[in-house]
Amino acid sequence: ILLCLMGCGTSQSPEVKPSPITKLSGDSELARLIESIRVKEGLIALASGIIYNGRIHSIAAVGTRKCGTDNWVTVKDKFLIGSCTKAFTATLAAILVEEGLLDWQTTIREAFPEIKMLPEYEKVTICQLLSHRAGLPKNLKGGQSTWTINYGFDQDRGSTPEIFRLQYLEKTVQQKVRYPPGERVHYSNGGYILAGAIMERKAGRSLDELWKKRIFHPLDISSAGYGPAAAIDPHNQPWGHYWDKSTDSFVAYKSVYPNFMGPAGYMHISIEDWAKFILAHLDSYPLNKRKLIKPSSLKKLHEPMDSAKWDIDINLGLNYAFGWFTKINEEGHHLIWHGGRGFAFNAQVVADL
Repeated sequence: ILLCLMGCGTSQSPEVKPSPITKLSGDSELARLIESIRVKEGLIALASGIIYNGRIHSIAAVGTRKCGTDNWVTVKDKFLIGSCTKAFTATLAAILVEEGLLDWQTTIREAFPEIKMLPEYEKVTICQLLSHRAGLPKNLKGGQSTWTINYGFDQDRGSTPEIFRLQYLEKTVQQKVRYPPGERVHYSNGGYILAGAIMERKAGRSLDELWKKRIFHPLDISSAGYGPAAAIDPHNQPWGHYWDKSTDSFVAYKSVYPNFMGPAGYMHISIEDWAKFILAHLDSYPLNKRKLIKPSSLKKLHEPMDSAKWDIDINLGLNYAFGWFTKINEEGHHLIWHGGRGFAFNAQVVADL
């Protein structure tokens, strides 16, 4: 069973206007259920999908695209899924390994023999980067995770996402690691950006091209893109919202997004298209010719590479595989999970393998 929830929210529960349930809301029963949750929790918008027995059971979306308006969301709207994007990045790596363009033990040095780097980065593998075991800081600039930071990129070299990713890598490998590679599990957005740069170098294509050809097209995903969709289409897509304590109200937000951070998060996608991707991870997407990915590769993505400890002294009951947190619950079920936040959106996906 899979449940994915996306919306914009706050720890408080302000009053929100009830939204109508129409054909554009998707499955009416699910829409009524999540509308009751949305109103109770004071959310601007909420979308949900349920997969059961290898098929999409129902999808729905309720609420408004922008606070204070009657511009209601539809089930086709594109929500930001933040770090849930990491599963797409790790899946792409597995596909490239199957194609022989990449190896799980490919190191940063092997991919970039010309770049000057500190010795501790020489043997860091893409496997360690994608499993948060490379010891990198969470983000390049002092651990901060904001798109307003000036990363000091050389614009004369170009401004495409792949050029910025390369410059991000060049800057990262000049900084000391937080932990020796392989010693701890330390969640790092930077690790995924570096992994994206390695894939681009080894495949000779941009990450955008690779995602489209290797994942989106085979799964018939047409809604995926980068950053808040409202930044591109403010009237027909949902805005992010944050809670302004000074006014005790929501503020709508549609900031421009730095695409170079794409491998780490901030993909937007419709709830149905996201469910298609999850079906592929449940090995039940009905492709005509072949599976998106081999069962052995799915097993690799879903199982932690070792029992390395987290960098915090709290028993989370979780490990991290490749693009997925993992957990064996009390009933013995193997769960994969990920959450995502960004630009005042919130996303969650849980799958029982």
